Formats: sequence, C-alpha cells, structure tokens
Amino acid sequence: MIRKIVFILLLLSTVGVFAAENEFRMSAPNIVSVGDQFSLTLMLNNSGDDLRMPEIENFDVLMGPSVSSSRSIQIINGKTSQSTNYTYTFVLKANKEGTFTISPASIKADRQVIQSNSVQIQVIKGRNQSTQSQQGTSGGNSQSASSAEVGSRDNLFIRFETNKTNVYKGEIIIATFKLYSRVALSVVDQTLPSFEGFWSQDIDLPPAEQTRTQEAVDGIIYQVYTLQKKVLIPQQAGALKIEPAEMVFNVQQRVRSQSVFDDFFGSVQNVQVKAKSDRVNINVKDLPPAPAGFSGAVGKFTLSSTIDKTNIKANEAITINIKIDGTGNLKHINALKFNFPPDFEVYDPKTDYNYSASGAGLSGSTKFEQVFIPRYQGRFSIPAVPFIYFDTDSKSYKTLYTNEFELNVAKGDADQNTTVVSSMSKEDVKYIGKDIRYIKNNDLSLSQKSQSFFGSFGFYFTYILSLLAFAALVVFKRKQLQENANVALMRNKKASKMARKHLNAASVCVKNNNRDEFFDALTRAFWGYLSDKLTLPISELNRENARTTLTEYSVNNATIDEFMQLVDTCEMARFAPTAVHDSIQELYEKGEKVISEFEKQIRKKA
Repeated sequence: MIRKIVFILLLLSTVGVFAAENEFRMSAPNIVSVGDQFSLTLMLNNSGDDLRMPEIENFDVLMGPSVSSSRSIQIINGKTSQSTNYTYTFVLKANKEGTFTISPASIKADRQVIQSNSVQIQVIKGRNQSTQSQQGTSGGNSQSASSAEVGSRDNLFIRFETNKTNVYKGEIIIATFKLYSRVALSVVDQTLPSFEGFWSQDIDLPPAEQTRTQEAVDGIIYQVYTLQKKVLIPQQAGALKIEPAEMVFNVQQRVRSQSVFDDFFGSVQNVQVKAKSDRVNINVKDLPPAPAGFSGAVGKFTLSSTIDKTNIKANEAITINIKIDGTGNLKHINALKFNFPPDFEVYDPKTDYNYSASGAGLSGSTKFEQVFIPRYQGRFSIPAVPFIYFDTDSKSYKTLYTNEFELNVAKGDADQNTTVVSSMSKEDVKYIGKDIRYIKNNDLSLSQKSQSFFGSFGFYFTYILSLLAFAALVVFKRKQLQENANVALMRNKKASKMARKHLNAASVCVKNNNRDEFFDALTRAFWGYLSDKLTLPISELNRENARTTLTEYSVNNATIDEFMQLVDTCEMARFAPTAVHDSIQELYEKGEKVISEFEKQIRKKA
C-alpha cells in the first residue's frame, strides 16, 4: 500500500513538472495603421490540439491558422535534449482607430488546458503616402528621386530626447539618443555632441531597450532603436544647449532600369544618407539662496554615521564612517568637516563612490572614512555635523545631521607618550594644544658668555664659507646659461616635465570620465615627449621615423610595440569612438609606464 502511494505521488510530481514546462505565448505588433495587414502569432513549445481562439473584434481575420513546427537538438556534456515548437499564425487587418486588446487563447497540451497571454494593439489613422507611392511607380530617371525619398525624414531621422528641459543647477537629466527608421541601413560614421556645461555618465542599456521597438510619429510607424542613454548634470546656470548629433548611413534602395528582367528580379544599391538631430535647449536655474554649509548636493538623500570605538588609549587611531545614500549628484558630494578637539591629529578623509546610472538617474551611495588620533587622555565630545542638500521634489533645502560622539581616552603606554604631553593636572597653562606648551621649571645651569663673535673662529669660518658659496653660485649660473644656450639640450631636459603636464591633463579626464579629451591629452603627451627628447619637430614625427629613431637610441622592441599600440588606440578613439572599448584608466597607466620606460632607456643611450 505504501509503495502505491509513493508511486502515485512521484507520478503526479512528474506530470506537474512537465506541465510547468509548457509555454504558450501570443505576440503581435504593438502599433499598426488602419488598413494594415499584420500577423498574430501563437507559439507552443510542445504538441497540442483543440486550439480555441477568443472573439477578435475590430480586426478582420484574413487568413489562419497557418501551422508550422521547428525542432532543435542540444548536446551538452554528453547529455542530449530536444525541443519542438509549434507556431500558429493568423493574418489580421485593422479596421478602425483605437487601442484594442485581444484576449488569451487556449490549447490542450499534456492533457491540460493552457492559456496564452493577451496582447494590446494600438491602431492609428496613419498618414497618406500617395505622393511617395506615385514617385515609387513613376518611370524615367528615378534614381535621384528615390535617393531623396530614402533620405527623407519620412523614412529616417535621429532624435535626442531629454526628460526635462527646465531644471536646477545640479539636477539630473536623462538624455536618450534614438534612431527612427523605415529602411534597411548600417552606420558609416557618427559625430556625437560634447555636452559642454554638463557632467555626463553613460547608462548601460538593458536588453529590452537594445532591441528595436515600434513608435508612431506624425501618423507614420517607425522601427525605433535606442542608441545611447546618458545621465547629464548641469554644472552652471543659464541657457545650455545640447548640440546636434550627426550620423551617416548606408541605406539600401531599389535601382530601376529599362530592362524588363531587372525590374522583374530586382536590383538594389547602397546610398549614403546623412541625418542630423535637432538642437536641445536646457534652461538651468540657479539654486535658491543656500544656508551656510551647503556644498552643492542636489537630489534626495539619507545619512548615517558610525564610529568604530569610543573607549581607547591615547595615540590610537579612530575612524568615523559617513554614508550618504540616495539619488542625485552623488559624485559631487564633498566630505563633511568635523570640529575636532585641539591636538587631535586628523588625516584627510577617504572617499568611496558606489553608484550606478539608470533611467532613474544616479543612485547609490557616497562613503567617507575620517581617521583621527587623540594625543592625550581625557573625555572629549565630537559635535554633530550638518549635511545640507537641495531636495528636487520639494524645491527646498533639507538638513541631516551626523551623530554626536563621546570619547573616553585613557592614558597611553609609556613608549607611546614620549613625544606628547602626558600630564593634564597643571592649571597654570590653560591653552594646551593651541599655541602654548608647558614651561620647564627644573634647575638650569647657566654660563656667562663674554667673548665677542667678531674676530672669533666662528666669524672667520662663516666668512670663508660665504665666499665659497658665492663662488659655487657663480659657477652654477654660468653652467646654467651655457645649457640654456643649447636649445636641444634644454628640450631634452624638459621633455619629461612637459610629458608629465599632459599626463596630468589626461588624469583629470580619467577622473571626470571624459573619453574624448583623454585621448587628445594622451596623444599630445606621447608626441610632445618624443619631439623634445629626440630633438625632432612634431611635424616630422610619424610612426615610421619614430620607430627608427627609438631603435637607434637602443629602446627595446617590446616598449616600442606597446607605444605603437597605444598610439593606434588613441587615433582610433579620436576618429571612431565606438570602436574602442578599453578602460581609459588602464590606457592612462599603460601610457605612464611607456613614457617612464622611454626615460630610462633613452637616458642610458645619451
């Protein structure tokens, strides 16, 4: 009896697993025009029968169901699995404008009735394209006409969209770059705006936004591709502009001919078409008069503060951790400044940014670690510190406070207190730790000094030492003047300094995530350094003579090859930004290493 019950339970659980694996999905375009024919598709990942369709109103069923199947076999780690999909296709025609819902269909599979999802379809009036149709059917020299038709806004355009155009300084804006197309195309070249006046951060597009969607614009249905999304934060008040983006596409167009065979079989060619977005104007308002202590935080935040210990000995380190969570310009929040007691040794705070960019803006946290060391015993209080931010929802300033911390500092060990004040019982000095230290009050041995300094050994020694120092200064200045006269030598000596200047500019671009200016700065650092170090005009420097000259200076081939690879990456990034995916932080470190290797190896040759 027990075995029968176990067998029945296992059988039911197996049937449940198979039933759970069945999937029945309905799909259709989300938007169509009146009079358009389109496909309504139902897909089942198992064999089924007794398909029951809902009553389809507001659409004419022209054909269906047309049934097809496909089978796939997978072999993974020696295990073989196979699946079969069945597709039921109906052809419908939209009759009138509106938004309509087609109810779920049902089918039997594995002795169970499975329901599909419902779909919603928007039907628009559409725009009369009779003029274009006439152009498409007219004879004669139609190549120029069809080129204009392919490149017209009715077939292809790009658009920058922002969720806000009237914001406060520091408020987050979401900018979306979209391509609207009704033709087959491929991208040839693109020029994106620099977003001058904004801090920008790319948003990683989820798979749902990377795929194409449909959208109606002025009665025409387009395939829409989201090319890029950015978080923008205005850094200044006033009228800011997002300059137009430009793109060049290869678009396929049909070529007509006088030959009957060409018209029958069809022929296509690629035509280059330029598209340009409109300029976007952003009105950035200055923030209202701010209370004292406001440092530019804009958004919606929460604050937490903790201290790692409150009972310690003198000369032990303590850490206060501040965490600011929320949505806003987290990258631009400055560390809070605590009012520490006198004679506390305070270190610069460590900042850690942990945020992500999404359609909701910048969300995450900014953390600060403040380390300090009490140098003497006693009880001390660290007052609460305000954090002031501008709330974009209420359009007002909000103030959050850290916790107030009470410290109990015991006397440190003997070896720790050899360099600090260890006694706090004396009342005759009240400003210990600010500008006065205890006066020594033990007996001092004093001696009378009667000999005059003039004519003494020290006087003559100082006099001779001064003459020698003056002579050394004269020799040094003469040598410096001779070196300055040698222009090539001066350029060689200043090469490293000028390269460091350009690398510092590239480092700033890394911190601001400014890829375009980073590659320009890194390129200037490379070629400027070689021009000064090898005494060659920049106009004469190129890949070939740079390699030849570096080889003459006994620079090893590995360093030269790494230099050439970095130069190629910079050139590619300047003319084809989307083709370079390397981290600019890694490229900066490689560039710094290459110039350091040049400095070592070329110096050995010289």
